[in-house]
Amino acid sequence: MKLGATVGIGVVVIGLVAGGLVYAHQQHPTTSITKSSQHTSKQTKSATTKPYPVQVKAGSTEATTLMVVNKKHPLPADYNPYNGGLSPKTNQAKDELISAMKAAGFNVGDTVSGYRAYDYQKTLYDGYVAGQGQAAADSVSARPGYSEHQTGLAFDLRSSTGGLFAEGGSDPDAAQWLQDNAYKYGLIVRYPEDLTTSTGYDHEEWHMRYVGKRAAAVITKYHLSLEQYTGNAGGDYNKSKSADIPALEEYSATYKDRLTK
Repeated sequence: MKLGATVGIGVVVIGLVAGGLVYAHQQHPTTSITKSSQHTSKQTKSATTKPYPVQVKAGSTEATTLMVVNKKHPLPADYNPYNGGLSPKTNQAKDELISAMKAAGFNVGDTVSGYRAYDYQKTLYDGYVAGQGQAAADSVSARPGYSEHQTGLAFDLRSSTGGLFAEGGSDPDAAQWLQDNAYKYGLIVRYPEDLTTSTGYDHEEWHMRYVGKRAAAVITKYHLSLEQYTGNAGGDYNKSKSADIPALEEYSATYKDRLTK
């Protein structure tokens, strides 16, 4: 009797221990799956987070560097921040880009079309209107006050013979090189061929814009317009100038206003 009782107790103890082992074994995978799910969720969130549109503080150096001047964001007529020239960083980027292009064997000139004053842009624009009509002029030339050239952050590359560089697809290899390499110098091709709806202008292989190396790298990687990168509205002119947001004030405006006007 005593032997039988001992055996019985032993079975119960073993059963409890075994049950505990089974319970512990069942709980462990559940914890592991939960952690794994959390990790996967973080990875998914990280993978879908886009580094644009950027948040830019009004009045900051970045606000000047990433200023959007287009058909909805004009400049004052007297805006001339660099005494009729390019900003120092834009000028340096320009020189480095041209040097690299020459080393790559491209027929690029040393001179560029850089800063343009309001009055000079008016003369250019009026000439296009007289020769082509306003609708055609608006696709290739900015109205005075709406030209990015007035920022001192943009320039047109020229060939060694003085014409616009790679104009009209005359040098597709050079145009592709610029698309692929300009970001290394903090520059972007401002008006890509397939983003005209966003930029508001026809494709220009030669028009370069300084935005800084960090922004240029993101814009190039994701193939964005400056409008898409900053969250500023683009496209055609507003029906009324009262709907415009001045380029110098755009980052003070709410994101909704910047996007919809």
